[in-house]
Amino acid sequence: MVKIKICGFTRRQDIEDAVELGINIVGINFFSPSPRFVPPAQAKKMIEGLPSDVLKVGVFVNPDEKFLLETSKVLKLDGIQFHGNEPPCLVKNIKEKFSGEKFVIKAVRVGNDRFMQAMQIYQPDYFLLDSYDTTLFGGTGRQMDYEYLNSVNLPWARIFLAGGITPDSIKEVLCRFNPYGIDVASGVEVTPGIKDRDKIALLMKNIRKFYDIT
Repeated sequence: MVKIKICGFTRRQDIEDAVELGINIVGINFFSPSPRFVPPAQAKKMIEGLPSDVLKVGVFVNPDEKFLLETSKVLKLDGIQFHGNEPPCLVKNIKEKFSGEKFVIKAVRVGNDRFMQAMQIYQPDYFLLDSYDTTLFGGTGRQMDYEYLNSVNLPWARIFLAGGITPDSIKEVLCRFNPYGIDVASGVEVTPGIKDRDKIALLMKNIRKFYDIT
């Protein structure tokens, strides 16, 4: 079954609800301009004591390397997600520093067929394909043009697919593609950063139905 990552949590209760419903990859946003931003001190309270099989991913946008390293170690993050215009050398350096300890995801925004060029210059553990926006680095709530993905050969075993995925659209996504994982934020929210338990439950129900899992 596809891995399900929900990103942009701002409340402990929402994380507990998601975990209870079967989500085991949670994303915390450390990009201060984002409406889903959470300071490290607050994030610590949100994720401490979670089950050991729940993977905690920190989302960073063009971060200061020292801040990234300190935050990742203090919070004992399982994964690092780069969601900005980071130079390949930074992604490579962080991957090498945390080799075998934490996995690295690099987001690539898909707005035309040149996104493959960006994928070729990075070497993360996983890619995350997201919708392109001229002002936002993610969480747009907009679905990308899937025709761009159909026109190229992609390493789906290393790809999280994002961009406006909702409980209603998940069947189409899974019918068209076979990603390693999906990444959902606004599709299960009431407002940015505030998750809706019923929407998460419906997302999980529709995914299990697709795979015929009761």
